[in-house]
Order: sequence, then structure tokens, then C-alpha cells
Amino acid sequence: MFVHETKVKVRYAETDQMGIVHHANYALYYEIARTECFEALSGITYASMEADGVMLPLLELQSKYLKPAFYNQVLKVKCLVKELPSVRLNVEYEIYNEEEILINIGKTTLVFVDKSTRKPCQPPEIFMEGIRKYFTA
Repeated sequence: MFVHETKVKVRYAETDQMGIVHHANYALYYEIARTECFEALSGITYASMEADGVMLPLLELQSKYLKPAFYNQVLKVKCLVKELPSVRLNVEYEIYNEEEILINIGKTTLVFVDKSTRKPCQPPEIFMEGIRKYFTA
């Protein structure tokens, strides 16, 4: 299993009139954390993957709101990759507030897609090299 943590500070524009983070922003927090997770994992970026002909669109997103997050809080977003990807990549998320209280859990499923054919494909080898070391005994 691979686990990576990212800090995200809640901006005013991400909150509603009550000062609570609007639910739509959690997908953005997942993406920020996932992008940093991939870079930490293999040194690969979305831009470099796309330059090599592979895209990674979102197939599914789940999010469960346990407690609210508020303006100016620094949230810890944990990405958990619990299984080796194939054509699909599942990433789980845990978001904690500054008091280390779990406030949100989520999951995304992404699909590796050939940029020219727009059909599912295997992950880039550099990505797999980076992740395999976390799944060997």
C-alpha cells in the first residue's frame, strides 16, 4: 500500500455563506492530493503522462462528509493506493482537520486511456515502476 499526505489550506472562495467548505471543493482537494501523490510515487506528472500519450480521466467519485471544514483551516489529505493498478486506478482519501479529526472520506476510480485512440490502456511503465516497490513483500 502507498500512502501520501498533502496539506491544503481552505480559501475563502471555497466556503459558503456559513463559512463551511462547499461540498464540490472536496473533489478539488482529492485532485490536488492525487497529483502530489503521483509525483511522490514515481516522479510522473499528469502533463508528462499526457505528453507520453496517456490520459487519466475520472470514472467514479465517492465522498462522505463526516464533519465540516472551515475557512482558513489547513487540512491534511491522505491518499491511499491499496492495490496495484491495471487499466483502472483506485485511490482512497481521508481528510483530517487541524485537530486531526477525520472529516471526510472518499474514493476515486480513474482509467488509463490512450490519448490518440481514447481507449483504455495499461499504465505507463514509469508509473508502475514507482508503485510496484510498495506492493512487494
